Amino acid sequence: MEKAFISKGERRYLSRPWKSTIYPGRVRNGFSLTELLIVLSVGLVAAAIAIMAFGSAVRSIRLSEAGADYANLLQTARVRAVRDDKYYSVLMTISSTAPPAAFVDIAGAGTYRAGDPQMVFPEGVTNMPFASGPALANLESQFLPPGANSLITINTTTAGPTFGPRGLPCSPTPGAAGSVTCPSTTPTSYITFLQNRENSQWEAITVTPAGRIRQWTYDNHGGWSPRN
Repeated sequence: MEKAFISKGERRYLSRPWKSTIYPGRVRNGFSLTELLIVLSVGLVAAAIAIMAFGSAVRSIRLSEAGADYANLLQTARVRAVRDDKYYSVLMTISSTAPPAAFVDIAGAGTYRAGDPQMVFPEGVTNMPFASGPALANLESQFLPPGANSLITINTTTAGPTFGPRGLPCSPTPGAAGSVTCPSTTPTSYITFLQNRENSQWEAITVTPAGRIRQWTYDNHGGWSPRN
């Protein structure tokens, strides 16, 4: 039997199968330093983007939870007002040494007292003045009945709403000897604006003259969307 003739170059390649098929005779032992630096750079950029996205998501969740907690506090004040046949206001506390908070003023003292229902705003979230709220007309058109008369029902001077024995919001008026009247026959509505100061996102909690409480989120493009 005749033996197949194999050239010298082919014998060298076949005897060393680990050699590169592109560059016969050259051994590739791994990545070059340049390739490693490129991979590392891409990884660092991807990690930075992921961290930024995670931080933004956390801040959005904090704001949403704060809005939900505040809306629940308003509902608590409304239920307690009906149950106790009294007027209860939701007030804000702002301190340089503690996070801002909101509470139902059960005792009518104007300051927080032990036992008052309370919620504490998460880090970075605080209530904002009414005049600073964005796209007010868009929000009003969605939660208030149509017509100019409904716009004048918004109480813009207090930080939080007051509910009466019928469960309706009203505007408290100081009376004689420290008394307070809050006629529920006068239609009253409220808007409370919350903002995460770290990313400038907004939430709003509204109360209609009928006592319906809703939570809203702002899209930063002039529009509000309901969350409940």
